[in-house]
Amino acid sequence: MRALFLTVGVTCVAFSALAQQPDPVGVLADELKSKMPSTWEAHVRWREGDQLLATITPWPYQEAFALWYDQSKLASTLAGLCPKADEPIWSLIDAKQDIVLEPTVGGKTGVAARLSCRTLNSDRH
Repeated sequence: MRALFLTVGVTCVAFSALAQQPDPVGVLADELKSKMPSTWEAHVRWREGDQLLATITPWPYQEAFALWYDQSKLASTLAGLCPKADEPIWSLIDAKQDIVLEPTVGGKTGVAARLSCRTLNSDRH
């Protein structure tokens, strides 16, 4: 009987710990918002199960279009938003998953300008 109560107790604690696991989507959204200008927007979602895709929308339009047409500045701006290898978000996703940043301006996404944060971090080392 005592073993049964112990098993139930351990199971409850384990389920409680799992329930408190932070959501990677929310964690990444919060990290991005803390790094971006307050007028910018980020929409984070899972894409095909292996990419945590963050669509970044700079505001106002003038600033967005200036970035859009200066690809090197756009790339460096996105790189500055990528979580570093030691940031907590990486512990919440699998080693085969990636965080990808994608700029959006005027309703158009910059698929060609997508940036893989995992690749960027591996290149930094």
